[in-house]
Amino acid sequence: MQRLSAAFAILMMCAVAASAKMTDVEPELEFERSGRGNEVLWFDDIEGNVDGWYSVSFWTWGCPRFHLDTYMAYEDSLSWWCGSFDYDADGGYGNSWDERLNMPVIDWTGYAYPVLTFAFRCDSEASYDFTYVQAESNGVFVNLNYGYDGTRPWLDLGLYGYVVRRHDNPFVGRLRFVSDGAWSDEDGLYCSTGGAFMVDNVRLYDYYTGYTFFLDDCESGGLCYPTTSPWQPCSLWHVIEDPEPAFSDPRCWWCGYDETPEQLPPNLMDGLFTPFVDISSVTACTCHFAIHFAIPMVDNDYVSYRVTCDGSTYYQIGAYWGDFGTLDGWDGTAYNVGYDVGQFCPSGDLTLGRFLWTMFTTDNGCGPGAAGDAGVMIDDVWMEGPSASATRETSWGEIKAMYR
Repeated sequence: MQRLSAAFAILMMCAVAASAKMTDVEPELEFERSGRGNEVLWFDDIEGNVDGWYSVSFWTWGCPRFHLDTYMAYEDSLSWWCGSFDYDADGGYGNSWDERLNMPVIDWTGYAYPVLTFAFRCDSEASYDFTYVQAESNGVFVNLNYGYDGTRPWLDLGLYGYVVRRHDNPFVGRLRFVSDGAWSDEDGLYCSTGGAFMVDNVRLYDYYTGYTFFLDDCESGGLCYPTTSPWQPCSLWHVIEDPEPAFSDPRCWWCGYDETPEQLPPNLMDGLFTPFVDISSVTACTCHFAIHFAIPMVDNDYVSYRVTCDGSTYYQIGAYWGDFGTLDGWDGTAYNVGYDVGQFCPSGDLTLGRFLWTMFTTDNGCGPGAAGDAGVMIDDVWMEGPSASATRETSWGEIKAMYR
């Protein structure tokens, strides 16, 4: 990855306003700007090979496997699932996983008998791959059980869970799944169904009074939060093929989960880079794109825009908070807006242009939004600039045909 000169810290910048709303008619590209024709340097509608694109996660925890999902969920609704479909069609888990589902810090001062309870199911190799219930005690996590393993159907512990009054107050608790280096769905030596672990209705309450300190029923947004160790960098940016969300059918970039599109994890810093583009033939360069926001403004999550004109040093040029209050798909897109790739270049020296979008979430994550989704989609990206000779106004269809 190219060196980034600006630190990836949350920068409090004003939102950049979108200049146009989309209609059912494909727009004509306005190349006759300032009395001078513009040269299209590069265009990608994400329908072909995207090998030149690059995505990376700058966030702390990498890719946790605990996530909200409807698959085999408790009471046919959302549940936390530590598993994936990467290995087989009925869901499973891999070797050497170390996954945690953390509860927020909970103060139970003034009450005498705090109890942790939940509903769970599991399918993991017996005697080797375990899910532990853990709590901090004198600042160190200790196991409250011997570890759930083997195949167990959904069981609701009800009122009788784990007494935690002898552990730290405020209470710090988590579920931790650990698998060894072999015998899992990954190598096919142990084939689970919906492995490794599922949990729902995580609750900390006082047994004597019935007072609930904390409840994560999953439908309310997932108040627990997942982490993983060892750190495994990944990116949530990926190409989806679905005519319904894409701007130009059927493919676009999407930063989010396919299984739970209404959620994004906390502390996300997830970047998507365009390919490097030779911009040396123009005297200035702008980048245009279609972007679909589904970012609830109340969460203070946002997307930052960075550019390079020399292929090395990146500069932040803007940020979008929220989605203009609409969550209305591509109708709220920032489209055909010119973001200057070369405005920071010394002496106007343009060599290699590249655009970078970074999705940020707070420690609460992102979502759910009013329309039931969260995250960002990118489609139909191009770079252009004024060339020495005038260029006639060109239609959208002609440009797409050039790069198919």
